[in-house]
Amino acid sequence: MKPWISIGLASVLFLGGCGGNVSNTSKSQISEQGKNKPANTQMDNTNQSNNAVLSQTTMNSTTDELTFGDMKIGNLAIGQTLESVQSKFGNPELKTIAHGNGAPQWEYNKQGFIVDGSLIWMIRDSNGFLGSTPRGIHIGSTEQDVKNAYPFLKSVQKGTQLFGETVDKKYNIDFMLSQGIVSQIVVSNDNP
Repeated sequence: MKPWISIGLASVLFLGGCGGNVSNTSKSQISEQGKNKPANTQMDNTNQSNNAVLSQTTMNSTTDELTFGDMKIGNLAIGQTLESVQSKFGNPELKTIAHGNGAPQWEYNKQGFIVDGSLIWMIRDSNGFLGSTPRGIHIGSTEQDVKNAYPFLKSVQKGTQLFGETVDKKYNIDFMLSQGIVSQIVVSNDNP
């Protein structure tokens, strides 16, 4: 075999196996997607699925920007329903209305958190809350722990708060600090 043919074949095998078309979609998923559809539509759906998988993987593995995947603390997540919070944590101590927009606000003071919105658009946790962010930060983490996990955050409020937002400015996260220790974490959707 000529050297340039073996290099070309190796390139095709490499690129076909792990390059531009990264796929975690099984054959059964592809056949389910493609039922009663022309072959080219099936391929389009597979590529869209692959792109979604690749995008999700990239989103969760990046440390240089805030993403929607960061909008969680423990078992609480932006976009979650109040009913799912109630099923996990029981009844809140107080049901009230969020100031300014009239959305429901449920306070779980004994468990250390407050959620706002029928579809949650803000989560505030403080002492007593045991959950962590997807990057491992929790109440009691040090300022340096936060900076290591979220190197892009800005120090605001005379160094008592570390703040970051998604590129589209739709979501943000705040870490309130007391003597260099996280005392409160807030994640929110600024455009609920």
